[in-house]
Amino acid sequence: MSRPVPLPVIARHRELPMTYGMARVDPSGRVSATPVLHTLEWQPAQRLTIRVTAGAIILQPDQSGIHRLPSTPQIMIPATARARRGIRTADSVLLVADPRQDMLLVDPLPAVDEALAQQHTTVWGGEPA
Repeated sequence: MSRPVPLPVIARHRELPMTYGMARVDPSGRVSATPVLHTLEWQPAQRLTIRVTAGAIILQPDQSGIHRLPSTPQIMIPATARARRGIRTADSVLLVADPRQDMLLVDPLPAVDEALAQQHTTVWGGEPA
């Protein structure tokens, strides 16, 4: 019997309190989030508030929140939130868990690329874009 492939953790560093992960969005808006949920210590059925900002989708525990974590180590991104941030089925997203603030950010990769563009151009020896 084959064992499931572990999900990649992009960064978990002692001086870096956050955990980063990447995942693909399935057709129903689910995203595998095992490493980041482990960092946050969120449990299945945890009630959440989901907000959409200009920069990211933000998930935070909220006892009166209308969203809940599923029984599997995934998060569910509502269709309206995905549409507002331009996230489509099969898109990859960056997950950022910040246990100090007890929040999870979901960033679409074009936003991450834009945020890092100047640094990468400088590192690669070119002029900033």
